[in-house]
Amino acid sequence: MTQPVFSKSQLEWIRHNLTVAVIHGGDKARAESFIFENLSPRSTKTYEPVAHDIANALRESGFQHVEVLAEDIDLAQQLKDKAIDLVITNSGGLQGFDSMCHLPSTLEMLGVPYVGHSPMTAGILDNKHLFKHEIHAAGLPTTPFITIGIDERFEDEVKQSAIDQIEAQFSDGFIVKPVSGRASIHVYPVFSREALAGVVEKVRAATGNTVMIEPFLGGREFVVAVAGEFIFKSGQLTQSDTPLAFSITERVLGEDEPIFTSMDVKPITQDRLIAVTDEPLRSELAAIGQKIYRQLGLQTLVRVDLRMDSTGKVYVLETNPKPDLKRPQGDNVSLVCHDLAREGMDYTDLVQSLVFNRLSFLKQKRPMALAHCLTAQFDALQE
Repeated sequence: MTQPVFSKSQLEWIRHNLTVAVIHGGDKARAESFIFENLSPRSTKTYEPVAHDIANALRESGFQHVEVLAEDIDLAQQLKDKAIDLVITNSGGLQGFDSMCHLPSTLEMLGVPYVGHSPMTAGILDNKHLFKHEIHAAGLPTTPFITIGIDERFEDEVKQSAIDQIEAQFSDGFIVKPVSGRASIHVYPVFSREALAGVVEKVRAATGNTVMIEPFLGGREFVVAVAGEFIFKSGQLTQSDTPLAFSITERVLGEDEPIFTSMDVKPITQDRLIAVTDEPLRSELAAIGQKIYRQLGLQTLVRVDLRMDSTGKVYVLETNPKPDLKRPQGDNVSLVCHDLAREGMDYTDLVQSLVFNRLSFLKQKRPMALAHCLTAQFDALQE
């Protein structure tokens, strides 16, 4: 069941009156971006081209005041000088630990509302071991794992015992990965127990952070995009009873691909993706994604990655807090936009849905956050 929320007049008012900034990661190669250089466990990327895709989609949809800014030392002053009413976060951070948390933390401190995850939620999603603890406690299917901290020894008896247990339950090998990262960088399948120690040290040296070991799953791999209950399409905003699970897609792995190759190495193209049409499987994947969205109290777009074991049982691998939102162009496509047309939506509909979903939530639940921009004049337009 759906119900109308903001009226068409209010949607137009938002487009014409709000000043929106899309914020991408700052340039770490630019020394003026920070005071001192810091370690960056999460592989750095600015996402600036995608920020412009999002900004252009807003402009095409009728938004009159759209800026694109970088997350760096000048951000707070720019937000003030440009009188930004709402931010769309499209950044993995400039540098430092838990960098996914930095932008929302800054915005919370400054009182600028934003489309994005809260700082703590962003941190949980971007630290894969914390996320797996959370969903395991909620009864969601995820594999066992161990972590090797920066000051821990791989050879410790308790670590080896945990690896023994993983090997007894899953016999196809291991995955070694950073607990925080992007685009499958520094993620390695390991099919020999004897090789584990060397790979763990390789990842730890590259990231300066905790390393995770989990079982390799040899079955099919899937993704599910999940967004909020407020959906914009066909020129109207409606509210559903459930989060929107969409672009439910199978990743096609090559014969020489035990895991999906990083998009930094091999761009994601249509021939590497297949829409899931089998209804029982589609419903199962959607339900898992929606439960994660509810369980963690999410309020904006995520991408849930899942994989089957050799028997066909589905496990959650991780949930990406900042899935790629680049605009589909030719054969190149982002995972969350792959099967968007099935929902009767296009790229501009998705971007507007994210904005209006956040504004609707804040207006209903935290009106103080929007008191500076959604004024009595806006309220008077409710039909």
